[in-house]
Amino acid sequence: MKKQPKSVTGTNLLHAKNHNRRAVLDAVRRHDGLSRADITRITNLSAQTISNLVGELEDSGLLLAGEPIRQKRGQPARPYRLNPDGGYAIGFQLTGTQFDAVLVNLLGKERARISQQFNHPNPEQAIELLIDATHRIISDCGLDPARNIGIGIAMPGPVGIAGPTGIAPGWEGFDIVAALSEKIDCPVFVENDADAAAISEKLYGNARTLENFVYVFVGYGLGAGLFMDNQIIHGTNGAAGEIGHLPVEPQGRDCPCGRKGCLERYVSLLALYDEFDAADRDALLNDTTLNRLAQLSPDDEPVKRWIKQAAPHLATAVQILGSMLDPQAVMLGGLLPEPIVKALLDELSNLEVTGSRTPLGNALPVQAGVGNLLSAAMGAAALPIYHELVPDFQNMLKIRDANA
Repeated sequence: MKKQPKSVTGTNLLHAKNHNRRAVLDAVRRHDGLSRADITRITNLSAQTISNLVGELEDSGLLLAGEPIRQKRGQPARPYRLNPDGGYAIGFQLTGTQFDAVLVNLLGKERARISQQFNHPNPEQAIELLIDATHRIISDCGLDPARNIGIGIAMPGPVGIAGPTGIAPGWEGFDIVAALSEKIDCPVFVENDADAAAISEKLYGNARTLENFVYVFVGYGLGAGLFMDNQIIHGTNGAAGEIGHLPVEPQGRDCPCGRKGCLERYVSLLALYDEFDAADRDALLNDTTLNRLAQLSPDDEPVKRWIKQAAPHLATAVQILGSMLDPQAVMLGGLLPEPIVKALLDELSNLEVTGSRTPLGNALPVQAGVGNLLSAAMGAAALPIYHELVPDFQNMLKIRDANA
């Protein structure tokens, strides 16, 4: 679904206050145990502004005040930290055959999870299932619905498409955010699975200190979350990072997109499953719980073959990403079990081309992300938390349609 061009108008006091509020929360999130003076220094806001904001955030339950600490001079300083239970978020990992939902606290710790299988639902059916699951998971945890800061949804491929990487026919151009927001009283966010996992990696994973990185998400297909200058890059049609369809093998394997030799035909779960005999391949494909995948070992012969074939093609993609985007690191994650990720990274490090250097001559680290079988759901849950806790210059701006 093509995005409409945007133009930017000025800010106003509400937008500025929301931005400052996020700046305070982000400072405390990154530096646990800050005093008001510390927060003032880090954010460059006035002492009065910090006093007002910290008071409001403490009253709302988002910040917790510790016992005052005596100092050499002046009044004792009271340290503040983020209240893990000051709010929670729900993340959905949505495919054509199943959803997985996780509820996490503000520190990204899982409190509950539920799953449900279905058969390629139409959008209206999916909305009702998500609403029911939201009420159920909140009720099961005994939580206050008012503390729900939002729902995140991670979907395969560019959001709003059908086809091989979408959900099902009927989803083309469907605005799931608007449809769900009409029926539930909390903010709703949606990203593709790679972008959602990248945001989770930024909040809670190995990319916490990075401003520019690429998260390569290995799922049934292959995608990448491009986290550049502290924000996700979406592109004109929301398809930035669709590296699965980079051509890496001339006249190579047929791809559902209609071309040959696409990267995801060599680096993806489907490519991995193709290394197994027919019976085992079907068993892996039909296991929507991914329990069989979790039991695979890098010592299994089909897995070994896949790693040997996948590594050179992935190395090519890493070089392209390094040359085009100049990231600080490439993170490898998604649905692959951790031992297989490690084995794939070891194989990459053995390839001469991977010791690859950026055009400026710097080494480009390729490392494991904090991924698991629910990494997309955890990433989806991170979406509302990221919006609530992390300052973004764009949040200060009033965006309107170019034709307005």
